[in-house]
Amino acid sequence: MSILTIRFAIFLSVAIVLYYLTPAAHQWKSLLLISCGFYLVSGPENLIFLLTTALSTYYAGIRIGRINDEYEEKLALCREAGTKLTRAEKQALKAEEDKRKRVIMVLTLVLNYGILFVLKYSDTLRFLIPFSYKVPAFSWIIPMGISYYTFQSMGYIIDLYRRKYPPERNVFRLMLFVSFFPQLIQGPISRFDELGKTLYQPHGFAFRNIKYGVELMAWGMFKKLVISDRIAIMTNTIFGAPERYRGVYLAVATVLSMLQLYTDFSGGIDMVRGAGELFGITLAENFTRPFFAVNLGEYWRRWHITLNNWWRDYIFYPLTLSKVFTGFGKKAKKLVGDNFGKKLPILLSVIIIRVINSIWHGATVTSILGGIYYGLLLALSFYFEPYFKLANEKLRINTECFSWKLYQCVRTFVLIAAPRLVSRASTMRESAVYMKCLVSTYNPWILFDGSLYNLGVSQKQFLVLMISLVLLLVVSAIQERGIVVREALDRQNVVFRIAFYCIFIYAIVLFGVYGQGYDASSFTYAQF
Repeated sequence: MSILTIRFAIFLSVAIVLYYLTPAAHQWKSLLLISCGFYLVSGPENLIFLLTTALSTYYAGIRIGRINDEYEEKLALCREAGTKLTRAEKQALKAEEDKRKRVIMVLTLVLNYGILFVLKYSDTLRFLIPFSYKVPAFSWIIPMGISYYTFQSMGYIIDLYRRKYPPERNVFRLMLFVSFFPQLIQGPISRFDELGKTLYQPHGFAFRNIKYGVELMAWGMFKKLVISDRIAIMTNTIFGAPERYRGVYLAVATVLSMLQLYTDFSGGIDMVRGAGELFGITLAENFTRPFFAVNLGEYWRRWHITLNNWWRDYIFYPLTLSKVFTGFGKKAKKLVGDNFGKKLPILLSVIIIRVINSIWHGATVTSILGGIYYGLLLALSFYFEPYFKLANEKLRINTECFSWKLYQCVRTFVLIAAPRLVSRASTMRESAVYMKCLVSTYNPWILFDGSLYNLGVSQKQFLVLMISLVLLLVVSAIQERGIVVREALDRQNVVFRIAFYCIFIYAIVLFGVYGQGYDASSFTYAQF
């Protein structure tokens, strides 16, 4: 069930009524039933995978919690008996506790990521395994949102292992955390200690929540229907016939493809977060205007925030601080000097994270090459950052003025968008065709002679796209200054607000793309 269908709108409306009619103490239970109902309607045959993740996570969490309790009881008994443990004894006791917890954590991770890997990458396995036996393809039964609820649940298990918070003792409450239906569509990846604060609390009906939720969903629809799907027509036209659309056409398609990806994904997340707000539940923000980033590190802190934070907290830090990498760093300092040797483990971790991220997006050669590109670029920028600062000082460049920040934003965007030309291709041969067609023709005049109006959109439709992108830029610039647009709109006169809402909704309905072949479920990240 797509978030853009009438069926979802009806489902959401009924869910809101049921939720607020439920007594406050039992609202979370109705939300669990609503979430299970949503998943059943969307694909009942896949509910078994969601239940497997939820139940394995619950029982593993309970077991880890018991081990923690047993450890505390042993310390308490020693204190009551007047027995003072030596430092070595405490370390041995802690090591035994960690070992038992680690076994449970690893088994749970293997089970759930094993399911994810087999379902999502069965086609890749069939290609890689050099035996006559063929691995069955399971891509047609990939449960909706399996990556999101798997990562979310496994983050919970790792946090329990680290003693970040006690385990949830109620299996149904944990199931709600795993299955809360808006985030099953395409994220975000929430943390238990953050989402749980609002997920289980009672929420009285508040018109403000309904209004803000609808506003955020409408803004997401605008980005998806008016901008992203209109850009998709142009990019599909160009990438579908690269021999015909050469040179600057492909450069335009590469830039537009990045804008398409952003407005598609962030628009979907806005709708998901808006749906959560209708119930008074706040979901994590996943994008904070990434194209305003002045360097690559900042870009990744603004883009797909919950996933990148997941990589950082559960892979990057443990990997960088592991005995293997710290030992490697010490050897590297002896071989290549303190400066480079000290940074080398961090640089390698950065590259590994970006490659893992690319595999999550799709285990294709072109996707992995994109991950290597981003990893190397990010590692090099991190290493050479002090030298760049020194060069700016020597050249007396004013790094605080608008022109410099604009240059940094454009530079970062170009570096991020460049691999889209390759990652858009499904094979290396296709990407080679794109590259050849890009450099074989010099035709910058197509930007000015009306050629862009022959890419599946008329001149008027192209004008709508340009105006919409300017509106997106203006709103993003306002938000970048710390202004909450919805709150600023609230301060306007009621007549102005009503007129604005009517015009905006009319614009979505009038200018949204619903042409032949339109698929309301075709969010780029819904497949994850």
